[in-house]
Order: sequence, then structure tokens, then C-alpha cells
Amino acid sequence: MDPREYADPSYSNIPYDVVQLPSKGMFYRNKLDSVKVTYLTASDENLLSSPNIIESGNIIDELLRRKILGSDVNISEMLECDKQAILIFLRNTAFGSTYEFTLTDPKTKQKFTHSHDLSNVSMKEFNLVADEKGEFTYTLPITKKVIKFKFLSSTQETELANIDSQYEGRISPKVTRRLEYLIQEIEGERDKGNLAQMIQSMPIKDSQEFRNYVKDNEPGLDLKVTVRAPSGEEVTTSVVLGAHFFRPFFGV
Repeated sequence: MDPREYADPSYSNIPYDVVQLPSKGMFYRNKLDSVKVTYLTASDENLLSSPNIIESGNIIDELLRRKILGSDVNISEMLECDKQAILIFLRNTAFGSTYEFTLTDPKTKQKFTHSHDLSNVSMKEFNLVADEKGEFTYTLPITKKVIKFKFLSSTQETELANIDSQYEGRISPKVTRRLEYLIQEIEGERDKGNLAQMIQSMPIKDSQEFRNYVKDNEPGLDLKVTVRAPSGEEVTTSVVLGAHFFRPFFGV
């Protein structure tokens, strides 16, 4: 798709392209299934090479705020897969689609590099159908209780990724907190306090099967890469879209 100019006068003469969202917008209140994204510029290099921003952990969200046009996008509510699609677009249009991995040959333990073409990244097949609230239905296998759930936002994913460090020396509620974010209703009950109590006493089989179902069915990009090492052994890795995804170009 060719670059074009945004119709809003406040974005006059800013070239952009349209990025389709893997979530198809079905989880957002405004049902936005694509976003207008501008290209990386010299001024963005200041952000991408700033040690303070990198150390704060906010570089990705700050980059997205700069590059997504329009006020109808809430970065904190975006699904991780939608952010990933935009980040790949930004990197591909700025630096090309070649991405190099440094991997270890499992047989010889020697390092080797592999070049991967990011333009070949595909969306996972998504077949679940949401209701009018953007929620999905699942029946727990042991208790047979019917639950309604939503997929996690990137903000919730980040909080869960950091939760262990907040409970150093104590038991982290990582599993139950994830369930509390996911589950919106159990057998018609939607009160958050009551749901939290029900989740605490959920049989472990129900908890595990539900989390596996969510993982297997969540929308997203297929970021796994399988490489044949020099010894002939196969190595499987994933493209990780953190700050380092852009850093090699700036010597950070």
C-alpha cells in the first residue's frame, strides 16, 4: 500500500500507511481493525537511543504513541499482538525486513547467525466468536461452570510479567491474578470480589485447562522460527519485539 496523507488537518502532509490489526478490532469498544501509522524519522532516533527511556521500560509504548495517528487508539488497552504488528511494520519500513538471530548449535555449542525475513510473519488463525460485549464463552472441564472471558491487554501482560519482582520472598499471585484479568463472569456472577473468591477455589485442572485454551486460541502473529544449525540439528526460537528489536541500528 502506498503512503498517503492523513485527512485530518492536524496531520497535514504526514505520510502514513495502514496496518491491519491481528485482533481484527473485535476486542475494542470502537471495533478498530486497522490503524494509520507514520514512518520512523530522524527525531525518533533520539527516543530509540535514549538510555533513560530504555531503562524505564516505556520505550515501546512511547514509540507507538508517536507513530499511531488519531486519538481513537488507547495504547494501554491494545492487545500485544496488535502492538507487534505495528512494530514489525515500523522496523520493516525503516531498516528492511531482514532480522538476524545469534543462536547456539545444540550439538557443537558453537554460536551461529541466521537471517530471517520478517515480511513472512503471518497471523495465527483465529476462529472464536465474541458476543456483544466482546467476551468469549468456555465451560470448565471439572466443575462444568460456564465462564465468560476476554483476552489480556498488553498493559495487563506487562504487569503479570513483572509481578514476581513485587513479591520477592513471598508467594506471587501470578496465576490467580491472570485468571482475574481474563475471567469476566462465572455462572452469571460478575462482581469482582466474588469472582476473586471463586477463582481462588477453582480446581487446578479447571485453571490449567482454561489457561491452555486461552493460549491456544488467542489472536496473534506467528513469531516462531525454526532454524537448521550447521551441525544439522534444528533450533526453534522466537522473534522478541522489545527495545532491542530496534537498538542494533543505533549502537545502544
